[in-house]
Amino acid sequence: MEFAVKHMGFSTVRGRFLDFDATFEGGERPALRGSIRVASVNSHDEQRDGHIKAPDFFDAERYPEATVVATSIGEDRLVADVTLKGVTRPVEFRYRLTGPATDPWGNERIGIELEGEIDRTDFGVNWNAPLPGGGFLVDDTVSLIASFSLVKA
Repeated sequence: MEFAVKHMGFSTVRGRFLDFDATFEGGERPALRGSIRVASVNSHDEQRDGHIKAPDFFDAERYPEATVVATSIGEDRLVADVTLKGVTRPVEFRYRLTGPATDPWGNERIGIELEGEIDRTDFGVNWNAPLPGGGFLVDDTVSLIASFSLVKA
């Protein structure tokens, strides 16, 4: 799972969560759910990652997991309940499925790509710092991107 957020109004900080899992069930009533260990955040800057894990942002000690549970799945969009810092909000994602296909080791796989946006303040992630020239250090809109393949159980 990756994220992107505007930083100082002119650059984008990209990062990812290295520890996550997801399940997908197909059929007439498809279901998708996933969880992310927020302490696994990696934005390519150790000091920033430490701040992101702290109470100002994810508060990883009190809220070690973020979850995504699809509540409705349409043709190319899905709505999921996203829970971050103990707050649950519906979020719309664009998605694309690929497969199923058999990989070189004989496993049946399906690929899923999701894209959506959240307002981080809706989840109680409110920390920011004013900039001397006006505006704030961190934008409130965060892009969420997930691209993964799942192996049929």
